[in-house]
Parts: sequence; C-alpha cells; structure tokens
Amino acid sequence: MKTMNYLMVCALAISLVACNQAEKSEEKEQIVEEVKVEKVVEKEKTIYEKLGGAEGVSAIVDDIVETHLQNEHISHYFAPLKEDPEYFEQFKDHVKAFLSTGTGGDVEYKGRDMVGTHKGLKISESDFMHAIDDILLVLDNHKVDRASRNELLATLYSMKGAVMHQ
Repeated sequence: MKTMNYLMVCALAISLVACNQAEKSEEKEQIVEEVKVEKVVEKEKTIYEKLGGAEGVSAIVDDIVETHLQNEHISHYFAPLKEDPEYFEQFKDHVKAFLSTGTGGDVEYKGRDMVGTHKGLKISESDFMHAIDDILLVLDNHKVDRASRNELLATLYSMKGAVMHQ
C-alpha cells in the first residue's frame, strides 16, 4: 500500500511538473510570437520613410522637376515657372508637400487639388506618359524599392483623369 501511495504521489508530481512545463512552453511560444509581430510592425516603413523622409522627398522632387525641364515633350509646362525664382521654389515646395502627404509623411499639403492645379493646361495622354516616365527614371536613380515605386505609380495613374482634366 505504501508503495502504491508512493507511486501515486510520484505520478501526481510528474503530472504537475509536466503541466507546468507545458504552460511555460505555451507562454514562451506566445512571447516569441509577440516579438515576431513587433519586429514585423517595426520593419514596415511608410513610403515617405523609404524615400528618405523630408530630405529624400526634397531631392526626388528637385530631380523630377529638373528632368521635366529637360524633357523636350513637356518642358514647356515647367520652363515658364523658372522666370519667377520665388514662385518656382514655392511650386516645388507644394510638390514636395503633396508627395510627402501622399506617401505617409507628417506634412500638411495646403495647395490646390489636382483638377484646379492642372486646369487649362490641356495636358495630353502623351504629356502625362512623358511625365510618368520622368518620375520613374528619377525613382530608379534614387534606388526606390520596387514595391514603393509601384505604389507611387498606381497613385499617379489614379490621378490621371484629374491631371488631364481640360
């Protein structure tokens, strides 16, 4: 009988230890899973951050505008802006704010909407495509990752109707 009691106590102790280890194992798995989720959240950056924040967006916009100015198909839209250096800088600042806001930056865009901005310019589909090509070239030159580049491209295409608004 004593042996039987002893075996029962041992079995109970083993069961308790096994249960305790199983609970600890589940807790460890939950902690590991939480750490993985935190790392995934940490790694996800906005496109704005991927572009290099304010400094990166500024450089990209400056390069886009310069590329547009050199593009014989669309330079006529941008060349007159250079005649007034103060207005030209204001224009670029608006574009920088627009891009920053649209890519997740904490910048507030205070300019006009796309229809109002492009009204009366009579931008053709060919003009629009030349501008897109310039933008993609600059993004490639700045080594913008493919996913961010594609998201920006989709955003640009979504504005096509507003930009080409007559």
